Amino acid sequence: MVKIAYLIGNGFDIHLGLPSKYTDFYNWLETVFGQDEINQEYKTLEKRKNPLVQELVNAVKIKSIGEESPLTNAKKWSDFEETLKDRIFELSQKENPTEKVVNLVHNLQDINALMTFYLKKELTEIEKIDKFTPNVVEKSLSKPINQLKPQQLDLLKSLIKDKLSTTGFVPSQHVIEFVNFNYTPLLEMYLSEVNSINISEFDEIFTPSQRPLRIKNKIEYPNGNFDDTPELGIGTRDDLPQNIHLSKILTNYLVKEAFARNRMDKRVTNIFDTIDSSDIVISYGLSLGKSDDLYLSRIISSLIANPKKFVIIVVYNPNFNPSEITIESMEFELEIKERLIDSYYHINHSDQSTETDEQSSADLLNELDDRIIVLSDNGKNNGDSSSFMYFPYLKNTKSKINAKTEEMNIVVV
Repeated sequence: MVKIAYLIGNGFDIHLGLPSKYTDFYNWLETVFGQDEINQEYKTLEKRKNPLVQELVNAVKIKSIGEESPLTNAKKWSDFEETLKDRIFELSQKENPTEKVVNLVHNLQDINALMTFYLKKELTEIEKIDKFTPNVVEKSLSKPINQLKPQQLDLLKSLIKDKLSTTGFVPSQHVIEFVNFNYTPLLEMYLSEVNSINISEFDEIFTPSQRPLRIKNKIEYPNGNFDDTPELGIGTRDDLPQNIHLSKILTNYLVKEAFARNRMDKRVTNIFDTIDSSDIVISYGLSLGKSDDLYLSRIISSLIANPKKFVIIVVYNPNFNPSEITIESMEFELEIKERLIDSYYHINHSDQSTETDEQSSADLLNELDDRIIVLSDNGKNNGDSSSFMYFPYLKNTKSKINAKTEEMNIVVV
């Protein structure tokens, strides 16, 4: 059996035309709550306005006139969850820190509800994206493997051959499974017309009857979806400062790992099993933020445990030019790999600042380097889906979003 695990992040939804960046959400909050009177359209949301919402609104206003604010730092501003973690640390240094964090967690509940409202509203603008041809899906899901350099592809095929020489062929079990870190149903809509795909790069490995990789219907949502309460939060309990003492209920709400485990549906275990049992992990559109280190570190753990495993990380890099290799592009790839190694030490080691850990990180990266492949997607296509390197893309304009469905069914080249 050959198994591929696809980890899908917000980049996927953005490429399908959904304005789902944190900054899009913040700007919407400013539109709703930034005036003295709330627009009648959003009157039912008035009770959701709280100090955390107001802080985001004020930060948008301050940023718009060029002034500085703790939340206008570009790096933080793009990642609410990382900023939330920083804010909790800041509060832990003040008087009555636990009380202040308790208030913050209660206010976070409104942010979650407002995020859900916002995404559902924006999703109605792209409801017409409900069918993609099997050809489009097949080419999209194959693209990361298609983009490998010859030596990388040779290594991947040799790893698969080595595995199959010991496990044999069971065609019905060749499968692609999905873990969707988004809240929306766009991935389900994208896959709705396809049951299996072929990856041409594997033709020499599989006979015709062995080639199809079955698409698994059940998609795991580590952060929840519209049907089971989406949530924003910090990564693990270890990310809470030691002097913050929250109740079990508030901890389970704030900490993403605890929140996921508290659902009682074994999703964390299922996601771990998906990552561990896969031969190829492909990450597409994930921000690789620290709040998801529980799962990112699992990728590294499974690489350590399985020497035949292969990982492809597709990341957004606006400066990427496929026709040239620069020092900057090589440094960018190294930073992504180091980020994954950092996630492993974040989850598995209490102190990353010692020279021993730094040396261990370097040794581990050197050991796994050939089996972690970083691919860049620059997104510079002026809204032309046919020229996008991986998944079909739609420029975020209402005139484009409301175009006919057939205009979306563009084969990825």
